[in-house]
Amino acid sequence: MPRPVRAAKGGNLRLMSDVDPFDELVVRLETARTRLDGVETPDDAVAALEELQETARQISAEIDRRRRALSDERGDGQLDLL
Repeated sequence: MPRPVRAAKGGNLRLMSDVDPFDELVVRLETARTRLDGVETPDDAVAALEELQETARQISAEIDRRRRALSDERGDGQLDLL
């Protein structure tokens, strides 16, 4: 069941599904990697690598979004280093 979650800025409530978008992206990344293991042609390998690259880019964007949200929530305006 969706649960209310406080938005990072403005304090508005929104519904968040039980499935975390980050988890979905990780599953997509693992699926693409598995597909790369089974490619038979160079064209298939290129397609699989492009999918891996795009999914990795989306994961990076999600991490950046969460860092900004955490920084906004704290009100310190600074991003923690990994």
